[in-house]
Amino acid sequence: MFFKRSFFIIAVMLSYSLTGAYIGYLYPAGGRAGEEVEILVGGQALGGVREAIVTGGGVKTLHCENVRGVSHPSGSQRRYLDRWIRQIVRGDRSFLPLPAGENGTIDWRYHPWYGRMNELTPLQFELVTRFLYVPGNSLQMSPSIGQNVILKLKIDKNARPGKRELRLKGGNWVSNPMPFYVGKVPEFKEPRFQPPFVPKERGTFVWPCVLNGQIMPGETDQFDFEAKKGDVIYFDLKGRSLLPFVGDGVPGHFQAVLEVKDAEDRQVAFADDRYFHPDPVMKFQVPVTGKYRLFVRDALYRGRNDFVYRIEIDKNPRPYIIDAPPVFAVAPVTLSKGGKWGVLSLPTVISSAISKPGEKGVYCFSAGAGERVVADVWARRLNSPLDGLLEIYAPSGKRIAVCDDVKRQKIGTIMQHTDPTILFTAPETGVYKAVLSDNAGAGGKDYKYYLRLDVPRPDFRIYGHPSALEVPGRGIMKVVVERYDGFNGPVTLKLNSRDGYVLCGEKTVPAGVDQATFTLESFRVRKGGVLNLELYGSGNGLTRRVVPATEAMQAFAYDHLILAQGDFYVSRNGKYWSSGYYFWKNHAPAALKLYPGSQTQLRIGVRTKNLPPDFAVTDVALMDQPTGVLIENVKYVPGEITATLKVTADAKPVKVNQVFVITSKNSYKHRDKVTKKVSTRFRNSTGILPARRLIVEVPGKK
Repeated sequence: MFFKRSFFIIAVMLSYSLTGAYIGYLYPAGGRAGEEVEILVGGQALGGVREAIVTGGGVKTLHCENVRGVSHPSGSQRRYLDRWIRQIVRGDRSFLPLPAGENGTIDWRYHPWYGRMNELTPLQFELVTRFLYVPGNSLQMSPSIGQNVILKLKIDKNARPGKRELRLKGGNWVSNPMPFYVGKVPEFKEPRFQPPFVPKERGTFVWPCVLNGQIMPGETDQFDFEAKKGDVIYFDLKGRSLLPFVGDGVPGHFQAVLEVKDAEDRQVAFADDRYFHPDPVMKFQVPVTGKYRLFVRDALYRGRNDFVYRIEIDKNPRPYIIDAPPVFAVAPVTLSKGGKWGVLSLPTVISSAISKPGEKGVYCFSAGAGERVVADVWARRLNSPLDGLLEIYAPSGKRIAVCDDVKRQKIGTIMQHTDPTILFTAPETGVYKAVLSDNAGAGGKDYKYYLRLDVPRPDFRIYGHPSALEVPGRGIMKVVVERYDGFNGPVTLKLNSRDGYVLCGEKTVPAGVDQATFTLESFRVRKGGVLNLELYGSGNGLTRRVVPATEAMQAFAYDHLILAQGDFYVSRNGKYWSSGYYFWKNHAPAALKLYPGSQTQLRIGVRTKNLPPDFAVTDVALMDQPTGVLIENVKYVPGEITATLKVTADAKPVKVNQVFVITSKNSYKHRDKVTKKVSTRFRNSTGILPARRLIVEVPGKK
């Protein structure tokens, strides 16, 4: 169920607070190679959009239209539009004369489509009729999908089929990415919305094909098709994979259900998931030649514009894809069940599968007393359905370690952290035994895994969000470090940019910390528009590329990072444009180190050149404010801000890269376009300082 509008707004703010332009859905979410496709984009802050950026090449933007918000018409205007719509539906696309009389249209609302209903494209006509005939429901509305853009794309006939990424691009901004698919077979869409006086039409398709649709509140889409006895048809639905996380709904994603019924309304096929994936794959073996009907709905009968689906319908079975593993220190060795491979030596990586229910993988390896050993399973992280349970037995036969789940960073779209990892010290010299099984006793050909038996190799991966950075003077990026094999040291960021963007302030993720905030500056940037940045993290003698990601919220509560392709996009667009006014005194301040009950004085410089005479600082605040850390006694005199940074007695240990946000106001003269009168108004602006290390130490606690 969806909750009240206030919760929607909170969820959206939490999920997408670091980026401006946001795409909430694409409908349809793909097209056929060699054809043109018209796409409705739903999102937020999409003003000024100019084109679409699609990875992989072969896709060109032909047309881009920002849809102006449709205004509610008055009673007489609504009756006029209703008559005109009925006339168009009957096939008469001529202009409908306006009502006669001096005051016939005096209270009418303006919209560019209202005066040319007979000239609208089918999609434009559908949007305006849906608005006029479907009552708005605040419980189903979300500002994150409140704006629309109409795209027309041309897909080259030689375009590589498969999954891509689509972003919208304005003059000085880039949106978050959304999945976009290029296919080879014909594409069908569910019938367009029709006014209530028109009989509802069911969709039809001829397979093989791709079927596109949207599930609206309480809706079940229906499609008629024909099939012959003996045919085997596979329906592969993409729903959650198009929009992995919904921030303002429970369970936080579209839970699709597929069903086929025969001419007698008997169910002949059904599917609601595939292993742990909410997106179903349904196999339908046709019992008799005839007509059948496909039903598509949400399991909870929810729905909204962003409940978009794409169904690939074909006679070929849908192979289950296990992703490639990371690059290990040694090449994986495939071991089959029942094989005689003896005692393994470290390091070894085993590639195998739990091929049937109840089966176990048992592997013997030698280790010396005091030797550190890593036993690490890669399965669910690679999309395997295996829910691993790993046990380690000493040479004496005693079980010395067991692991089921491991809490990991919420990175990617797989939510279950079911891959076990054990790091242990061998208590004696001899032959140890690693036993891997499925926690639920399941198994099958898709239950593949890689078991790494190795010495510790401290390592890390690093991710940054948002993938489209806005740096209007100064901007903010957050990073997440995923640590392996006990690595707990600092990670230092490095920015490769020849365009003038620089990291400012603190540049290191502290030791023992997995998440940190960084600030970038664009004061030296001479070239405008949207550019690309490469970021790297270094630690423990290793350098890793920072992988761009988009933060998304699931079900009001859980933040996830969805990985993006390519480098970071960066532009001088956003809200912290006044950051250039402010700087830390002494330019290179040391870390702010405090204890519970202590305080320190902050001194912030203000560049007064070109400032309005009544400029005043109204507040200094902490972004992502740590518990027990406060700012008090903010004072401003031209050229300097002073404030007290205070730690309460009950504060907890903290080690963060802290961003300080400064709010200011000043007056300006406003000239009314109609009356020509000039009035004084006030403008509030926000700026940020370079990130600074903040450490709160509590004696006896880490």
